[in-house]
Amino acid sequence: MRSENAQGLIRLGRLYRHLGRAREVTATLAKFGFDDLLVRVGLTDLLDHVRTLVGLGQNRSETAGRPERVRLVMEELGLVFIKWGQYLSTRDDLIPDAYLREFAKLQNTVQPLPYDEVEHLTRNLIESGEILKIDPNPLAAASVGQVHEAVLTDGRKVVIKVRRPGLRKQVTTDLEILGELAELVEKRLPALAALRPRSLVDEFSRGLIAELDFNREAANQERFGLFYAANPKVRVPRLHRALCGDDLLVMEKLEGLKLNEPDNLKAAGYDLKALAVFGAEVVLEQIMIFGYFHGDPHPGNLLVQPGPKVALLDFGLVGRLNRNTREILLDLLLAAARHNARGVASALLKLAPVEPEAPPPDRERLEMELELFLEVLLGRSLKDLDLGRALKDMLDIAVQHRLSPPPDLMLLVKALIQIEGLGRRLDPDFNILQAARPFLKEQYRRRASPAYWTRRLKDTLTGAADFLTLMPGDLKPFYQMLRSGRLKSDFNLEGLEELRQTLDRTSYRVSFAVVLASLVIASAVMVHAKAPPLWYGMPVLGILGFFGAAVVGFWLLYDFLKNNRF
Repeated sequence: MRSENAQGLIRLGRLYRHLGRAREVTATLAKFGFDDLLVRVGLTDLLDHVRTLVGLGQNRSETAGRPERVRLVMEELGLVFIKWGQYLSTRDDLIPDAYLREFAKLQNTVQPLPYDEVEHLTRNLIESGEILKIDPNPLAAASVGQVHEAVLTDGRKVVIKVRRPGLRKQVTTDLEILGELAELVEKRLPALAALRPRSLVDEFSRGLIAELDFNREAANQERFGLFYAANPKVRVPRLHRALCGDDLLVMEKLEGLKLNEPDNLKAAGYDLKALAVFGAEVVLEQIMIFGYFHGDPHPGNLLVQPGPKVALLDFGLVGRLNRNTREILLDLLLAAARHNARGVASALLKLAPVEPEAPPPDRERLEMELELFLEVLLGRSLKDLDLGRALKDMLDIAVQHRLSPPPDLMLLVKALIQIEGLGRRLDPDFNILQAARPFLKEQYRRRASPAYWTRRLKDTLTGAADFLTLMPGDLKPFYQMLRSGRLKSDFNLEGLEELRQTLDRTSYRVSFAVVLASLVIASAVMVHAKAPPLWYGMPVLGILGFFGAAVVGFWLLYDFLKNNRF
């Protein structure tokens, strides 16, 4: 109890470290009728302090419902809280519909800063002699920064993206306050603890901080430039690296029509159906082939140029899927297409680990819910299927079973939903599964190649070798504690027989895999050495070894596919 009180004092101390801003947050919450919440999370002293300084209660908007008042609080507190609401609006697996509708109204409508407030950031560019002139009127303004057109001394047009002065400090302060409030809510309000507010704030904070990091954005932009270096149909603005800094980016200016302007695109002679498919193919290639994808493919970040070409802008938000995650996603889609609830459950359990301190999920119940979902999903016509929404619904089911999808996976869902909505705006009959078909076929063809299975076998053997190498070091501390008598355990084993059977099956398959690998290696050595007896110049034992390895391999493959072990 004393430890818990001490932690509470530390958290309050962090709030008081930003006392000025903490007062503003407290005053705004109280203004809109959330005094009870402040009292319940233990901020009575801060609330009384604010009441002493300012008058509260006259504009409490008590005629508005609670969800609307939460939105009004976010709007009044500014950038971080508005973005927090926008982030929550994508989590319909956690947030009630009434709040989702209000959060969807939040907009980052910001006024551009006067040029004299950002001029100190661009002064060195003029002094360097590389920039001839800068237009003081911004082309665009956003919550993080604003963009100005400029001209290089050689006459080429560029754009300069500058971060708003003081923004990093403001964001850091608000994120710290938001985090401490979330922790207080999680500790003191059991009804809201199930939403894992601290974990949500941490996830949101990582994304927002990454968005502020112009060095990371520059690295993302250069990476995508390399991806599309040999593709003339996709343009990525070239950075002028020598002119970039922590607070600004300088890049070539790309112009074009926005993808959400069907009338202008049609007037310019573009085929809207073809553009919808082309835009989807660009994003799908990023997801399935590159493993890096644009996390915010809204119309302002996708321009159409004559050709047609697509120009990609703004790489502040980029998601990453490693090779293993992409393979599991493919397993998930394949299992869903085959109405295989067990396969979908297996893929979800690999993609989304169990939440910390949560009990193991009820596998049978998870499969039952997925079975019902797949019946509804596959009962629709192809035209009515939304890949992003279907994937999101499956992840929502996973969350209900206390599984925790990684942030990049949730970002992927958001990107897919955005690109599907954009495609349907251009073509009401657009279906992303049709656009994805060539990529999926290529992935299935790749899985049928010997190179794929060779790599899988190599990865498996490498993983087993790493495990065996590291295991002695990992076990050493336990052995030392056991020898000294300091290791105490209380075992309550359930399902031991099932575990034993699983271990038996696993060891059985591992043994066969080792025998298979040994046969292949021994046969290869015999063939290479032309070891007698020979038959038409070929070593008989080597041929028999390869034949035996093929039989064992195909038997293992059949057994794995039959029991859905991949």
